[in-house]
Parts: sequence; structure tokens; C-alpha cells
Amino acid sequence: MSIELRKRRRISGTVIIAVSFLFLLLAVGKNQIIDGDEYKAAAESLAVSSSTVKASRGEILDCNGSPLVTNRQGNSVVFKYAEFPEAEHQEDRNTLIFSLIKLFEKNDIQWIDRLPLIYENQKLIVDEDKMTEFKYMVSENMLEMEKGEKSTPDECLDALIKRYKLEDYSRQDARKIASVCFGMKYLSFSIASPYTFAEDVPSEIISVIMEKSSTYPGVASESVSYREYSDTISYSHILGVVGSISAEEYESEAKKLEEKLSDETLTGTEIKVLKNNAYSLNDKYGKSGIEAAMESYLRGTNGIKTTTTGSDGTVTEEYLSKPVQGNTVVTTIDGELQKIATEALADMLVDNKNSAYFGTAGAMIVMNCKTGAILANVSLPTYDITKYFTDYDKLIADKQSPLWNRGLQSAYAPGSTMKPAIALASLEEEVITTESAEYCGGYFTLEDQTFKCLSTHGYLNVTTALQKSCNIFFFEMGQKLGIDKMNKYCGLLGLGQKTGVELPEAEGVLASIANKEAAGQIWNPGDTVQAAIGQSDNLFTPLQLANYCATIANGGTRLKPYMIKSVLSADMSEIIFETEPQVVNTLNVSKKNLEIVKQGMREVVLYSGCNYYFQDCIVDAAGKTGTSQVKKQTDSGETVVCNNGFFISFAPYDDPEIAIAIVAENGQTGSKTSQAAVPVYNYYFSQKTSFNEAGIPDTFVP
Repeated sequence: MSIELRKRRRISGTVIIAVSFLFLLLAVGKNQIIDGDEYKAAAESLAVSSSTVKASRGEILDCNGSPLVTNRQGNSVVFKYAEFPEAEHQEDRNTLIFSLIKLFEKNDIQWIDRLPLIYENQKLIVDEDKMTEFKYMVSENMLEMEKGEKSTPDECLDALIKRYKLEDYSRQDARKIASVCFGMKYLSFSIASPYTFAEDVPSEIISVIMEKSSTYPGVASESVSYREYSDTISYSHILGVVGSISAEEYESEAKKLEEKLSDETLTGTEIKVLKNNAYSLNDKYGKSGIEAAMESYLRGTNGIKTTTTGSDGTVTEEYLSKPVQGNTVVTTIDGELQKIATEALADMLVDNKNSAYFGTAGAMIVMNCKTGAILANVSLPTYDITKYFTDYDKLIADKQSPLWNRGLQSAYAPGSTMKPAIALASLEEEVITTESAEYCGGYFTLEDQTFKCLSTHGYLNVTTALQKSCNIFFFEMGQKLGIDKMNKYCGLLGLGQKTGVELPEAEGVLASIANKEAAGQIWNPGDTVQAAIGQSDNLFTPLQLANYCATIANGGTRLKPYMIKSVLSADMSEIIFETEPQVVNTLNVSKKNLEIVKQGMREVVLYSGCNYYFQDCIVDAAGKTGTSQVKKQTDSGETVVCNNGFFISFAPYDDPEIAIAIVAENGQTGSKTSQAAVPVYNYYFSQKTSFNEAGIPDTFVP
């Protein structure tokens, strides 16, 4: 090899070494000078974790912007994984948990018990409401019970006692401690998922826990939003409640999330936000009413908080993103009108009681004839919404079914409130005219059956027949029309079918040959004439009756009832969506015939039994009373026939704005039922002045 070549190689090697050394110096300098603080912080940190910060639920307002549901801050007691005794020290966990349980029970404060094993009459049984939790407990994911779901409650408790080293405790106390341990396992207790031991804990108890922090390591207080109600009674069936998410609800939401995440166009940030906002088994969820129907809007967007544990044991927290409160839901409910309607219905039920064997119950729906907006939805008896969970067993056992929304979910034989529909059908099908007259001699004979009227009315035209509520006249109409033609018009009026309102509702039944045959029965001629007066198999909800009445009142346009006016951002600066009035169908009937029916309904208020109650009404109203019979059994087993009273109405007669439907279970008559409408009309037309087309005051603008 030449000297020159060796020289060139030495020079090249020297340059390479020099450049490499230079890069090394630059890297060291960058680490020490430029990135020094970052590396120092990392070196001093033992652990960095992120956790989800739950967002507050959105508020619910009435149509005037008055709050129905807001939030208040309260305290939850939670277990923080980093400081809580480790699973390897189960005895320490047990001591801590049992001490907390005794503290709470001594002060009569509830703690969360998720174990699907409960004592009933001193016997251990499986809680039927927690079957998902039971299946998890006996599965290979936890106890690995040999008999699986066929394991007895005592066998399960024995396995829990062994698993959690609870042999030194009584079985009752062991069960309590095991319930918390089970909950921690079931909800995947970890740094990212703290465990909630108790909710809405009084500040005095929080102080005791904080003062004894050495006794309760890893037990902390967490500020949480809880629902606050402007009235705990009047809106219970409308608002509904929020409770712990069930396993079924969790699975349903998990599937929805999976579908969203399957979208390949999502960015990394969008995926992170979706996952952070996913439901956990610790979450709250709308269980009923508007809370359930508007869950996706009311639930806010969760934030992300990082927790850093330093080498010296200090813990620092900071937000990567702050939680955003849920949207504001504006209802069509007029809060004050709802209260007036509740009081009026309660007073009427007391005055109208029929059988002494049973209590009374009822419902009232008030809706805007021109839009379908529901202004009031009252169901009695009601309940204190703040005591829903504590009184649940008692409420469920109550024979009066206070949890049931009778306005939407109960279907009744409507009695004579059906007659305006049959009158309209008769006029449209030309089986009668305004000049036609039918004779009522008190009896109507069809084949071998005889049907009665409440009086002998003589000759009647259609308006007089409505005013006097003559059964004979409408028996004749039913026979002439036949069930199919009657049902054509009843169907157009929305009877016996769901309205599409946002909350759960019953479908009801429109009496028909097909329904009868589906039940294994035979349709007889008598069924047709009975259907014409609201009997036979006809069953309608008060909401259907109100909507039917509104359709006649507004000139034949059936609208979709709704209870959600709009959804706004939490600060009400942005409209997320507004509900627009939706036409379901138009009757396409003669305006003259509609006016004849409306005239008959006006005469009901002017000249029939309800005239007594309408003497002080400040507006000209029209309506139709109804009474139907139902058989009930007393506690002793005796069968008693009771009445249900009904009243449908609209006002003002010349330019209808609102329609009302009222039902009184165990009521005397439809006429007495009508008295509850008068305070509603008097309040509405004396207090409400500037309504826009959706029934919401012009002054409330987000």
C-alpha cells in the first residue's frame, strides 16, 4: 500500500472521529442545557398517569327558561389506587373498609353496595335486579364457581369469604366488606379508575375521614355534581331520574362507541376524545323521563387530568383538557301551568271519588292545538323524585302505581269522549246530515241483545246527540257505519296508535275484527255498536285523547306531540337543535262537518252537566265528557264495578289555542271530571299573553 494512500486514510479517519465527537458534544449539550429541565422532571417522577374527569350534566328548563333541574356540588368518597392498601395486603384493606362501613352506618348514611347477594328475612338470596353482576361473580373472571350460575348464595358467600380473607368476621359483616371488594373488582379499580364508595356524603363525615387520613389511606373526597330540583313533586314523571349505569346500558353504549370508532376517517385526537368520553361502570345514566330520552345531550364531555408522583412522594395534578358541561334542554312544559294543573287534578279527584274500596288516580295533558307542544303532563299519584331510590321498594309495591306516567303510559276505554269522532265519521260518510234525526226511546235492540241509554231523549240531531251524549243515537251510527269506516276516521285522528312523543308511551288499542280474532275471540255485531260509544276493546291514552281533540279543534291537522322544544349549549349561546311542529296527517274532511262537531262540543259545556263547573271559566270552551266502567277486585277478593271519568276540551272556541284531556280513575262521572279544566284555562288565558307558535314566550331567547 502506498504512503500516500495510508496518509489519506489517516486523514479521513481523523475527520470522521472529529465529526462524531462533535455530534456527541452537541447531543450532550442539548440534553443538559436545552432539554435539561424536561429530563430532570422525568428523572424525579416515579409515575405519571391520566384519569378521566367527569363532566356535569346539562340543565333542564321549562318553556319560560325557568330551571326544572340544575346541578349542585356535593362530595363523594372515593378510593385512590396509588395510596390505597394493595391487594396483597387484603387484611389491611378489610380493616379500612369495615371501619368506613361502621362510620357510615353509625351516622345512618348509605354507602354503595354492589354485591348481587342480599339478605331477605334473614335469608341470603340472589338480587334479581343484579343478575349481570351475579353472572360475573360466579364466572371464571372472578370466583370460578364449579356450578356456575347454579351456585347457591351461601356457596358464593363462602367463596367470597375465602377469596378476601374474611374468616374472622361474622357472615353479615363479611358480606358487607365483600360487597366493596367485589365492586372494586367489578369496576376495575386502578390508578385510572378510582372506586366510589359513597355518594353525596355530608361534609361532617368528609371532615372525619380527612382528619383520620392515617386510618383511611387512599380514601379521598371528590367534588361531584348532583341533580337539584326546583320542585320535587310536580315534574317527577316528566323529568325522570339519573342512576348508576346498568350492565345492559353499559354494553349498549359500548357497542355504540365501537361503531363510532370503526370510522376510518377519524383523527387520532377524535379517537382519544371518544375513548375518554366512553361510559364506565362507575357512570351515571338517565333512567327515565327526559333524563333518559335526552341522555346523549345532557351528558357532558369528560376532561383529562394527569397525576404525577415525584421521587419525594409529592403528587401534582393538572388538566390536559377540562370537562365541558352537558347541553341545556328546554322543554315545552310551562312550569307554573304544570303546578296549577297538578293542584286542579288533585282537587277534582278528591271531589269525584266513586268507590270507597279504592283510591283515586288520574292524569291531565295540556297541549298547544297549533303546534303539538305539550304544556303540562300531570299524573297522580306522584312521588318525591329526590326519594326515588331510597323509597323505590315502597313505590313499586304501592297499588296506586305512583311511578307510572298515566298521561302517556296508561290506556283506558274512553267512553263517550269517542263520540265526536263517530259524529264526524257519520257526517263524512253521509249516513246522517245536519237535518237528520234519530229517535232515542231509551233502548236499542240488536239481534238478541238490548242496549240502554241513560235517558229517553226523543228525536235528536247530531249536535244535540253530542250535547246529551245519547248512546242510542251513536249505537245507530255505529250500526250504519260499520267498524271499518269508524276505524278509518279514528285512525286518522290518531286513536289507538303511538303519537311519537319523546318519552315512553303505550300504543293503546283501536277495537277491530282483526284484534279480536288475534286474541282468539269472535267479533259480534254488539261489539260494533259498543265501539261507537268508546267501549268494546277501545283503549286510548290521555295523550292520544288530547291530540285527537286538538286535531278537531285546529281544523283537521294532526300534529306530532312533543315535549322537547330545543337543546342549547351549556351557556345557552348556541342552539344545538330546535323541534319544529310536524304534521302527521290532515283529515281532509269537510270544514262544515268539523264545525258541526265542534258546535256539539260547545253545547256540552254550555248545557250539559259540566256547565256547573264552567260558570267561572274566563274563556269560551268546548268539550266532551265520558264515563266508562271497569271491574276491580278488592283486597277481600270481591269484584266491584267502578267508573273512570273523562273530559276532553279545547279553548277558545272561536280560535282554539290549547286542548286538554283529563282522566279520573275511580271517578263518578265525566261531568265532575271536567272541573279540573277550569283552573287551567283561567290561569293560561289570564297569565299567558305573548306566545309564539311553539307555545314558548317570545321573551325567552337563548
